Amino acid sequence: MNNIHKNFLIFFISAPLLLSTSLKADGENERYESEDMVSTVRESSTVADYPLLEEGEDDLGATAFHSINTRARPLDETSSSNSASVTTGVYNNGKTGESQYSDARVVLQAGLDANAMCSPCGAYISLFESAQGGSEAGTDISYSAQTHSFMGGEVNINNGDGTYVYDVAGTINTNTTDIATNETNIDTNTTGISTNKTNIATNTAGIATNVTNIATNTAGIATNVTNIATNTAGIATNGLNISTNTNGIASNLTLIGSNTSNIQSLSTSFANFQVDTRQNFATLSSNTHRGLAEVTAISNVAYASSGWRASIGYGSYESKSATAIGVSFAGENAKFKISTSGDAMGMGISFDF
Repeated sequence: MNNIHKNFLIFFISAPLLLSTSLKADGENERYESEDMVSTVRESSTVADYPLLEEGEDDLGATAFHSINTRARPLDETSSSNSASVTTGVYNNGKTGESQYSDARVVLQAGLDANAMCSPCGAYISLFESAQGGSEAGTDISYSAQTHSFMGGEVNINNGDGTYVYDVAGTINTNTTDIATNETNIDTNTTGISTNKTNIATNTAGIATNVTNIATNTAGIATNVTNIATNTAGIATNGLNISTNTNGIASNLTLIGSNTSNIQSLSTSFANFQVDTRQNFATLSSNTHRGLAEVTAISNVAYASSGWRASIGYGSYESKSATAIGVSFAGENAKFKISTSGDAMGMGISFDF
C-alpha cells in the first residue's frame, strides 16, 4: 500500500511536467483576451516512459495521460488566478510476479489564486485503482474540499463486505439525536454511579455490621439451644410439680372452705374494730387540737424583764382554745419561766453571757 501511495503521489507531481513537455502530445489550445482578462483552454495527451522511482531501476514501464485544463487571469498578472482541469491517466511498470504494478486514475480539480498553480490543491476528486504483485486490485476515492454536499436523494454506502448503510444523512441525524440523548444519559448515569458508590460504601459498612451481628446471633443461637435443653428438663420437672400442686390445690380447697367461715367471723370483728377506730380517731383529733391550743397559750407566757412576773397567755387551734398562766423571774444573767395550761406544763431557763 505504501508503494501505491508513492506512485499516486508521483502522478500528481509528474503529470504537469509531462503535460508541459508535450511529449507525443496531441490537442488543441484556445486563447481569448478581453480588455482586462486572458482565458485559455488546453487539451493535451501524453504517452511516455514512467519516471524512474529510484536510481538503478529499469524503464520497462509506460504511462499515459489525457488532460483538459482551463485557466483565466488578469492581464496585469503573470500567474493564473483561476484554474479547472480534468486529467485521466494509466500506468503499468511492465513487470510480472511480485514486482508487477499498474494503476488507473481520474482527477477533477478546481483552484483559485495559489491553489490554481499546484496539484493536488483547491477542491478536487480523485478516482484511483491499483494492483501490485498479482494481488486483487484496490480502489480509492479521495475528496478535498471545505464542504462536501450530496444532492438528489439518499446516499447509501456499501463497504464491500456486504454491509450497507442506507440514507447516510438520515442515519447521521438519527445518530446526532442519539448522541445527545446518550450525553444526557451519561450525565444521569454519572450521577447514578456517584449515588451507587455512596450506597455501596454504606452497604459495605452495613454488611460488615451484619457479619458481626450474624456472628453474635450464631453464638446466641448456640446459647439458646443449650437453654432449650435446660428448659426441656425444667418442663419435665414442672410436670411433676404440677401433679403435686394439683393434689395440694385439692387440699387447699378444703382449707379455703374452713377459712371462709373464719373470714366471715373476722369480718364481723373487723366491722366492730372500724367503729372503735373511728371513735378513737375523733377523740385523738379533739385532744390534738386542744393540746396544740394549750401549747400555743404556754408559748405566749412572757419572760420577766427583771425580778418576778406573772403572765397569762392565750392559744387557739381549729375549734379548740386554751388559756395559760405562768410565773417568771429575771436575774442579772439568768431567767426562768414556769407556765401551765390544762394538762400541759412548760418550763424554760435562759442565761446571758
